[in-house]
Amino acid sequence: MPAPRPGSLVSLPDGALGQLQYISGSNGNVVLLDGSLASGPVACAETRKPLQGGTDLAFDVVLGPRTSDSVLGAEISTCLFEKGFCVLKLCQQSGERDQAIQAMQDLAEEGRLGRLPEELEEGYLGLGGRGRVLWLDPDARTQTHEALLAADQNLSYLASVLAPFSGDVFEKPLRERTPALLSLSLDEEEPEPQKCDFLSMWRRGLVRAWHFLGPSAVALELETREGAEAAALPVQQEVIRLTADPGTLLLYRPECFVLSSTVQGEKGESLIMTAAFLSEQPRWFVSASKDFDPSTWLCLGGALAPSGPPPPEGHGIHVMHTAARLPAQWDEPEMYNTGLNAGTDAVIEIPITRFDVNFYFTDNPDEITVINPKMNQRHTSFVDGIELFDNKYFEISNNEANGMDPLQRQVLEVGGALLQQMGISKKVSNKRSHHVGVSVGVDKADFPTLGILTGANNALAIIANRFSFVFNLKGPNYICDTACSASLTATHLAKQLLLDRVWDVLDFHVATGTHLCLSPGPWVGCALGHMTSPQGRCFTFDSSASGYLRGEGTSGMILKYGEYDSKGCVYRASQVGQDGRSASLTAPNGPAQEEIIGRAIREARMTPPESTCWECHGTGTSLGDPIEIGAVRKIQRKVPRSEPLMMSSNKSNIGHLEGGAAMAAMVKSVLSVQHGQCLASLHVRQLNPHLEHTTFDAFFETERSSFAYERGHTQISSFGFGGTNGHCIFWGKRVGQQDVQALLLRRIAKMSPAEIRPVGNNPAGDIYSRIVLRPEDPMDEPIKWVKVRDGSEQRVALSDFYTVTGNFNSWQQDTLVPGVPGHFTIAVFAPADGVLEFRFLKNGSDQMILAPEKDKCGEKLARVLGPQEGLTSCWSLSAAPNSCIRLELLCLKHVYCVSWMPV
Repeated sequence: MPAPRPGSLVSLPDGALGQLQYISGSNGNVVLLDGSLASGPVACAETRKPLQGGTDLAFDVVLGPRTSDSVLGAEISTCLFEKGFCVLKLCQQSGERDQAIQAMQDLAEEGRLGRLPEELEEGYLGLGGRGRVLWLDPDARTQTHEALLAADQNLSYLASVLAPFSGDVFEKPLRERTPALLSLSLDEEEPEPQKCDFLSMWRRGLVRAWHFLGPSAVALELETREGAEAAALPVQQEVIRLTADPGTLLLYRPECFVLSSTVQGEKGESLIMTAAFLSEQPRWFVSASKDFDPSTWLCLGGALAPSGPPPPEGHGIHVMHTAARLPAQWDEPEMYNTGLNAGTDAVIEIPITRFDVNFYFTDNPDEITVINPKMNQRHTSFVDGIELFDNKYFEISNNEANGMDPLQRQVLEVGGALLQQMGISKKVSNKRSHHVGVSVGVDKADFPTLGILTGANNALAIIANRFSFVFNLKGPNYICDTACSASLTATHLAKQLLLDRVWDVLDFHVATGTHLCLSPGPWVGCALGHMTSPQGRCFTFDSSASGYLRGEGTSGMILKYGEYDSKGCVYRASQVGQDGRSASLTAPNGPAQEEIIGRAIREARMTPPESTCWECHGTGTSLGDPIEIGAVRKIQRKVPRSEPLMMSSNKSNIGHLEGGAAMAAMVKSVLSVQHGQCLASLHVRQLNPHLEHTTFDAFFETERSSFAYERGHTQISSFGFGGTNGHCIFWGKRVGQQDVQALLLRRIAKMSPAEIRPVGNNPAGDIYSRIVLRPEDPMDEPIKWVKVRDGSEQRVALSDFYTVTGNFNSWQQDTLVPGVPGHFTIAVFAPADGVLEFRFLKNGSDQMILAPEKDKCGEKLARVLGPQEGLTSCWSLSAAPNSCIRLELLCLKHVYCVSWMPV
């Protein structure tokens, strides 16, 4: 007999069984089935499995510390395929099971256990099953004992190892599992009924998992069902009797067996944990008449009404495209949006690639003096890879690229991405010039201060000039430096250029903002002025606000003049002003901020209540935030609002980008109106007590929130520390709001639940998979399922046949040749132009068409729609003219697959 291997089932001389951990010579270290450790001479255990001569206590697989995931998954899938069930024995100490049982008994004493509805109890607990139950939710706020959570993790582990093999066993993938249901034997008291979703488990259940924790053993009977699934099992027995003692796990296929359970002993008590392993959630398909758009009706009365602030009339400025190169590798607007949606903080410690922060940092503010220059901040939002640059694409020599300010590189990359979206590549721009304006908001350049001799090529103006030079752009070109409001001011000036439709008509304008922190000097200067936060974050709106975080990033957008598009994003208004003589040169001025906000709202020809989302300057200073909120309050409190104003600031995510801050906020605002949501501010634990927000309807968003309507305004404030204030307003409509699938699910969720009455032991034969909705139905109308197939109907009727129609037969019909059940083929000849188009019909009926989800589809794995009426899409593939192509159609359990190959 071969020597046993670690992980295998072995026996000791006294007959005890366990899993071998390691072996030395003939002696091995073993974990026994009761969880204890033993050592001694070991041999491969000669056990007989269930249905293979084993007793009612036999098992198929041992589950211990050395169990291999792949081996376990293969063993379980083999058992489920051959005999429809698998019995596992868990190497677990009795003390752990006793803790789980005691925890469940404590929950029973607390009154947290309930009773399943009588008509569904046997569906969950087996024939004859009765018990006090509790749904286990690991994410619930109420504390759950670790022993119960550990048992639940065992079921998740089994589902994960079985999932890769599920397609071979069930012909459909295993995607998820239900929450665990804990069941304790009934006592004299009758607990309250528990809610449950039996329909999902009944329709999608592939495997039922039972974990028996004891203390009493449970007698089980698996009665074979009638049907094709059970009949296809290679190993069969009409009734299978098993005994599940503590530590046993049973997996079985509910489509093959009906389970009954009985706790052994007169007053036996047993704790059982059950769960179902489910197939993929079915998808909804919407069919409607050609003259009726369901999205319009589904919007009415839904969670998102098709109204809101109307779009402006006439001509104006549109936001065509956006681009970004921001911290946390948010190198696309979509990545930026994903990071903001996730509530991500993009802040890290200043890397050594910038400078040695430890040399300059001090946590004692008294040490920071002009004589002893130190910085009180050791974190930043950091842009990776600014030293990397594809100078060959921009036709810049290596020598020149080595001495270029990284700000120029960033603007070239972000601006080049914007031009690419307008169809202008470097190759295109070399052939002809374009009358396009360029602006860059920037408030400082650290690179020339690093002691690198580069001549005049790194003057601030070159940041914008080089971009126009590289891409052959002939429109106005400039940089703007108004400190923190530089990007918004630069874009505001571009608005004036675009509105000139007589003397200097621009094709469009590229507006960007950029900032990099390359030198410790500005950090030291900000620390001397007590501007930066010692905690290294922007605590916007929070009571702990003590300064801002310096950050990096470059972003931009394409602005174009034209007729307003009600489906796009509109640059509706912007205004820029100055504090004048305020309390000090750097102190913000509330009345001045209020004035420019009011001017922008009047320019937009809107009213304050039409403001939806407000992107605050929000640097996180104890003085600046209250003054800013006070200015907003004075504007908004004049007219009552229909819904609260949503307020946030991206500086809590990426810090203060100084000259590039406003553009990053503007890109965020465009994303907000396009997705109809206000993204949260981070690090808000307790509101700053100096914020005057009690007299107007507003929320400081700490969670992502959707707009009340599909259209809305997002407004951006940006204030320079020298007193230059800017305000901008965007109008937009939610992109992709006409998602009929999402609207349909939202509508169904508002309907009253359907009444489900299972009849018999196996009501799964009848297929109810269609819901009929009508515009005149009340919102709380009960869901009415329509039967689409009777249980007595065969899966694939022997009389069914399929035809193919396409351009090769003038869209007539040719019958496919049947092969093995569910397989149909035909050989056709490609037309003379080499483009073959086709679709299929079931039983030759125009009301039972099979077609791909998208028209002119050339993908073999594309989803097949039908059979249904009205499908007009077709498959389209290129082939040699007049060549022979073999088309194949596979129908398995009403799921269709199409393939083809040259003959």
